[in-house]
Amino acid sequence: MLTKTLKHHLSAQLDDEFINFLDDEEDEIDLRDIKPWQILVTDDDQTVHDSTVLALNGVMIQGRPLEFLHAFSAREGRDVLLANPETAVILLDVVMETIDAGLCLVDTIRGELQRQDLRIVIRSGQPGGVHTSHESYRSSVDAFTIKSKITRSGLIDVLEEVLIIPPPASHQISD
Repeated sequence: MLTKTLKHHLSAQLDDEFINFLDDEEDEIDLRDIKPWQILVTDDDQTVHDSTVLALNGVMIQGRPLEFLHAFSAREGRDVLLANPETAVILLDVVMETIDAGLCLVDTIRGELQRQDLRIVIRSGQPGGVHTSHESYRSSVDAFTIKSKITRSGLIDVLEEVLIIPPPASHQISD
């Protein structure tokens, strides 16, 4: 009889602990309440958009989820940025409607749109092309990647890097 009573008492304690554990879940943060990082993918290749979303699906940066916006040309990229001022990062192709459309958009972002806070990550298909022929863009761009060489973890690392650090002073336009 003592054993039966002890088992019942222990069982009741375990049930109470289980119930308390469930109560603790109410303290968890609801992801719907966390403001996501808006990431604009600007590239004329649909597969780049698809693979980016696939690679970054479910990724959290600094405890925040990612939300993807899409543009297929520099002109669309500008329009999306105007409509979404909370955009934190643009993953930007260089060669789209023209050979330097992405670099022209960098000028638009930093000049006309005055988006010094927007992190710009150039994703080029040509290794070395942007680095050598457009040195002046280095101070306006936060990171450069090569599409064919970037891995999922490499892309996550780039996003973590550009979203953690404040915009460089070189992005500031003085009066």
